[in-house]
Amino acid sequence: MQSKPVLKINSISSSQIFAGDDLQIKLQLSDQEGDFLDTIWFKKTTTRCLRSNFTDSSLLQIPSDLPRTKNFSGELIVTLNYSVALQPRCFSSDTAVFSFWVKDEKGNKSDTVKTSSIIISR
Repeated sequence: MQSKPVLKINSISSSQIFAGDDLQIKLQLSDQEGDFLDTIWFKKTTTRCLRSNFTDSSLLQIPSDLPRTKNFSGELIVTLNYSVALQPRCFSSDTAVFSFWVKDEKGNKSDTVKTSSIIISR
């Protein structure tokens, strides 16, 4: 029986981000078969500026040299850059929730994990 990867949030660097700051999120990835793909999908959902919302899979990659072993468990550090992923696309500060998920070679998708609300200052 194939299982899906498991993703959990271990820590978030800050609940408020200022212009120029990065946001660091530590994720715990576990996969029974060790067949997880190298892409971390993520989605940004904001409360005020809908132009800031997006879903992406090209910005976050799991290193290809990370061993894909049975019963894999390891920490992934995701760093979101202010100018690329965080900066509000409107003229005011905003609040965002970031969602993350991974897939494996069989097409199994992990549960989606979400951060608490992050205030992003303009």
